[in-house]
Amino acid sequence: MSAADDVLTRYADELRGFGPSLPDDLAGGARALERRLSEEDLDRWAAAGVALARHSLRSWEAAGEYFRVSPRLFPAFSFEELLDWQEVALDLAESSSMIAAAFVRATPEVLQPLQGADTRDLGIMGEWIGRPGEQVRPWAALGKRLAHGNWKSVALAASFFEQSPALLHALPLEAVGELIDVVDRLSDRSYQLAASCLERSGELFADLAPPDRRPFLEFADAVAQASWADTRLYFERGPALIANIDRDERAAFLQLAADVTEKVGRQGYPLFIEAAESLAQVEPTYHETLVDLARRLAVGSPAAAMSFLRSSPTVLTRLTADQLERWLQGGWDLLFEAGNIEGAEAYFRLESQRAEEMLETLSARIELRNVSNTLRLYAKALTGEQIAIRSTEDLVDAGIGWVQESVATTEGSAIYLPPYVSTFNEQRQNFLSYKVYATHQSGRMEFGSFLFDFDAEGAHTASTLIEREETKLSSNGHEAVAVTTPMERYFDLFEDRELISGLFTIVEDARIDAHISREYGGIRPALRELQAHEAANRTNISRMALREAYLENLLRASLKQPQTMRWPRDLMPLMAQGIDQLKIVDERGADVQDSAEVAATIYAIVESIPNVAGAYAEIDWDEIDEDMIQFTTEAGGADGPEMPSGEEADFSAPDQPEFRGDFKPEIVQLMMKLKQQSEGEEPMGGQLTQEQLEALLEKSVEIVISDIAEGDIASSMGMFLTNLEREALDAKQGPPGQTPDGADAGDSSSGTGASELPIEVNWSYYDEWDFRAGDYRPRWCRVGERPSEEGELDYYEETLKTHHGLVTETRRQFELLRPEHFRRIKRLEDGEDVDLDQAIEFIVDKRAGVGPLGRVYWRRNKVERDVAVAFLLDMSASTDEEIEKTQSNYQPSDDDFDDDPRKYFQWLTQRRARFTAAPPKRIIDLEKESLVLIVEALEAIGDTYGIYGFSGYGRDNVEFHVIKDLNEMFGDRTRRRIDKITPIRSTRMGPAIRHTVAKLDAYDAKVKLLILVSDGRPQDHGYGRDRTEKEYAVHDTHQALVEAKQVGVTPFLITVDKEGHDYLKEMCDDVGYEVVDNIESLPRRLTSLYRVLATE
Repeated sequence: MSAADDVLTRYADELRGFGPSLPDDLAGGARALERRLSEEDLDRWAAAGVALARHSLRSWEAAGEYFRVSPRLFPAFSFEELLDWQEVALDLAESSSMIAAAFVRATPEVLQPLQGADTRDLGIMGEWIGRPGEQVRPWAALGKRLAHGNWKSVALAASFFEQSPALLHALPLEAVGELIDVVDRLSDRSYQLAASCLERSGELFADLAPPDRRPFLEFADAVAQASWADTRLYFERGPALIANIDRDERAAFLQLAADVTEKVGRQGYPLFIEAAESLAQVEPTYHETLVDLARRLAVGSPAAAMSFLRSSPTVLTRLTADQLERWLQGGWDLLFEAGNIEGAEAYFRLESQRAEEMLETLSARIELRNVSNTLRLYAKALTGEQIAIRSTEDLVDAGIGWVQESVATTEGSAIYLPPYVSTFNEQRQNFLSYKVYATHQSGRMEFGSFLFDFDAEGAHTASTLIEREETKLSSNGHEAVAVTTPMERYFDLFEDRELISGLFTIVEDARIDAHISREYGGIRPALRELQAHEAANRTNISRMALREAYLENLLRASLKQPQTMRWPRDLMPLMAQGIDQLKIVDERGADVQDSAEVAATIYAIVESIPNVAGAYAEIDWDEIDEDMIQFTTEAGGADGPEMPSGEEADFSAPDQPEFRGDFKPEIVQLMMKLKQQSEGEEPMGGQLTQEQLEALLEKSVEIVISDIAEGDIASSMGMFLTNLEREALDAKQGPPGQTPDGADAGDSSSGTGASELPIEVNWSYYDEWDFRAGDYRPRWCRVGERPSEEGELDYYEETLKTHHGLVTETRRQFELLRPEHFRRIKRLEDGEDVDLDQAIEFIVDKRAGVGPLGRVYWRRNKVERDVAVAFLLDMSASTDEEIEKTQSNYQPSDDDFDDDPRKYFQWLTQRRARFTAAPPKRIIDLEKESLVLIVEALEAIGDTYGIYGFSGYGRDNVEFHVIKDLNEMFGDRTRRRIDKITPIRSTRMGPAIRHTVAKLDAYDAKVKLLILVSDGRPQDHGYGRDRTEKEYAVHDTHQALVEAKQVGVTPFLITVDKEGHDYLKEMCDDVGYEVVDNIESLPRRLTSLYRVLATE
C-alpha cells in the first residue's frame, strides 16, 4: 500500500461526513504529493486538511480547495511554508469558510507576482528563487481587513481574493494595500459600490501605464475620502480622462488633483474632470508648463489652480505661451498680492471682467461684439444705408443653407461676419481684416451681385444666354421649364452645376474686388495685404487634379497674385484664354451680367480639361509671368492643345478666400422673391410653388442641409423651406410695434397678424456683478426679449369700469403735473424775481435820459415735457399668491348652523358661491390694475413709456416680455398684452434691469425713469452659491441700479413685500424705494409716486 493510500484509508471515513467529494480531493492531492513528501510530512499535510474541514460548518469547502491546490504550490513553497499557508486558511475560516476557500483557490495564481521584484533572485538555471511564502500572510491580511462579520463584507473579502491575481500583476503588494484602504472606506458607505470598484480594479490598473498606477490610486483615495459616491465614476472614466495628458505629466497632474481634493472636498472630482478634459484640448507640449503653473497656484487656492487648467484651451487660442504667463500674472497678483481669493478664482474661471480685459490687451484676436458698432458705421459710410452687422452664428442657426461660422457672408440685407478674427499676430491687422470682410460683403450688395437678370446685356459683353438656352433645349428636345430665379435659370444652362457655380463665384468676386479698389481707396492697402496672404497660404497647385488647378489659378489671378500661379506649359494657351476673359470684369463699369457671360465663356474652356491628377510631373508646371498672361485667345490653334488621359477625380471647386466668404446668389435671389411674395407683390416670373422650391433645393450646389437622416430628405427639405419663408418674412418686419409701412401696429383691433407668428426671441448678453470677486462676470446672463402674448380686450375695459373714479381722478392730477424743465423769460414788467443785469441796465439808461420801460423781471415758462419711463414688472411665480383677505361683510353669527348638518351644507354652499363670484385677488392682478391706471394717466400727458415684464430660470434664460416698447404706439395690442401678464418662474433682477436700462439709454429723452415693481427679493437658480444664499443677488441688483444712474436713468423700486426693508436698504442704498404695506393701495401709490418722480 502506498503512502497516499495509507493516508486515504486513515482519513476517508471521517471526511465523508463533511462532503461526498472530499475523500476524492484528498486522494488526488496525496497521490500528487507522495513523491515530494515523506510519509510523515504527507500525514501532517493530510491532518492539516482534515483540521481545516472540522473547523466550522462549511469549512470543508476550503479543505477541498486545500487538497486540490496544494500540489501546485511546490516548489514555490517549502513544506513548512505550506503548513503556514494552511494556518492562514484556518485563520480566515474563523471569519468565513467562503473567504478561506477563495484564499486557497487564488493562491497558485498569485505566486509569481507575490515574489515581487524586490525579493526575487535568479538561480543558476535562470529560475526565480525568491520566497513567495513570505508574502502570503500580508496578502491574506488585506482580505481579512474587509471582513466585518456580515455577509456583504464576507462576499467583498472573497471577491478580493478572486481579483488578487490581476491586481498583483499590476500593483505591488504595498499598493494593493492602498487599494484595500479605498475599498474598505467605500464599504462603510456602500458594499455594492466597493465591490464594483474592486472588480474593475484589476483590468483598470493593468491598462494604465506603470508610472501612472500609484498616482491614480492616490487620487482615488482622495476622492473616496472627499466624495465617496464619485469613486465609481472615477474608476470608470479616470483612465480615459488622463489618456490624452502628456505621459510625463500624468503623475504630476494626478498628484495635483489629489492635493486639491484634500482641500476642497466634494468639488475635487468635478474640478479634476474639467481640468483633464481641458488639457486634452491643448497641445501636449504645453502640459508641463500648465501643470507646473497650476501647482504654484494651488498653494494659494486649489480651486483657482484647477480653474486655470479648465480655462487654458480658451486662453491658448488667443495667447502665445509667453503671453499666457503674463495673463496668469494678473490672477497671481489678485491671489497672492491682494489676497482676493474669490477674485482670483473668478479670474481663472474667465468669469471676471478683469480677466477678459487682460486677454483682450494681450491677444491679437478681435471679437466681433467689440467692433460691430464701428463696422456698422463703416458699412453705412460705404453704402449710405443702414446695414446690420451680425455674427455668422446667427445665420447658421437660421438653417437656411449657410453652415460655416468662420467665414463672412451676406444674405442680401445684412452683413454676417465671423465671431472673431485671429488671422494675424497684431490686433491692427485683424481689425483691418474685419474691415475688408465688411467691405467685400457691402460691395456685393452695393455693386449688384444679387441683381442678375437672365436676358439683360452686360456693360462690356453682349447677352448670349437666351441663345445658349435655345441651343440646349433644341439639342435635348425639351421644352423650357418654370424656374424660381434668374440665377437658377442661368445655372440650368450648364451640365456641371458645381463647375459653373465655382467659376461664377471667382469671376464675380474679382469684379467686386476691382470695384472696391477703385471706389474705396482707403481700404486698398489692407485688401492687397489680404490678397497676398490668401494666395501665399493656399494649396500646392501642382498636386491638384487638372481642372481644379485651372480654377485655382483663375482664383489667384483674381487675387492679383500671378507669381503664385502654376500651370503645365503644354496647356498654357488655355490658361491665357481664361485670364483674358477675367480681365473683362476688371474694367470700370463691369456689372453682374458681365460676370455671368465671362463665367459662361470660361466654362466652355474648362469643360475640355479633364480632372486628372498626376498627368504632369512637377517640373512640367511653369510659373505664369506677365509675358505669359499676354497670350491671345487664339493661341494654340482652333483645336487646342492635346489633353492628358487618365482616370478623372471628382471635381470640387476651390475654397473661397477667407476675406471673400460664402457667396450664395441663388439662395439670396430666392429669399428676395419670397419676400416679395410675402409682401403681397407679384414676384417677377409669377408666384412660387412648392414643387418649384423643392426642385431648386434638390439641384442647387449652394444649399447644404446638415444632418439629413437616410430616408428623411423630404422632412429636412420641408424644414429648410419653412426656415427660408420665416427669414424672408422677418426681413420685411419693421421695428417692434410698427408694420412695414410705418403704420401703428398697436391700433389693430383684430388680434391677428404678428401675434399669430412664431415668437421671435432676440437674445442679449449682460455682465453680472460678483461682489466677492469685486468684478463682473462677463457676458454671464442671457436675456431673451420677446413680445408678450396677447389676451382679450375685455380685461382692460372691465378694469376701467371697475376703477372709473380712480382713473378720472388720476388723469386730472396728471394733467396738472408741473413740467420738469423751464425756460427763463427775461425783460418782463412783472415776474418771479428781478433780473440784476436788466435792473442795472435800466438805471444806467434812466440816468442817461433814455427812459426805457422798466422790464427788469424774469419768470420761468414751462416747455414741452420730455420724459421717458420704463415700467418693469416682476412676473415671478410668487406673484401668483393671493393677497390678504379683507374683512368679510357677513357677521360671525352667520356661520352658526347649530350643529345641524342640513344648515351646515346650506351655509357651505353659500360661502363657496361668494368666492366663485368674486375670487380672491393675486399680487399679479394688482400689478395689472396698476398698469391700466398709469397707462391712462400717461396717455393724458403724452409722456413716453414702455412696459416690460421679466422672469425666467437660470442665467441662460432670463425672459424679458415686451408689453409695450418705448417707441411703440399705445393701442389694442398693448391692452391685450396687459391681460396676458401672468406669473412664470424666478426673479433674476440684475439682467432684467440692465436690459431695460439699455433700452432707456438708447432712447432720446431729457428725463429717463425706471420703475421696478416687485413682490420680494431677487432670487433665481444659480443666483448665488446655492438656493439659500441671498447676498449675491442683492449685490448684483444693487450694482445694476448703480449702472442705471451712471447713464442718467433714475431708478425707483416699489415692493409689496412687508419684509422689504430688511434687504432694500442694502440693495438700493442711495436709490429710491418704497414698501407698500397695504398691497391693495398699489394702483394709487404707483400713480402718485410717478407724479413725484417725473417732476423732480
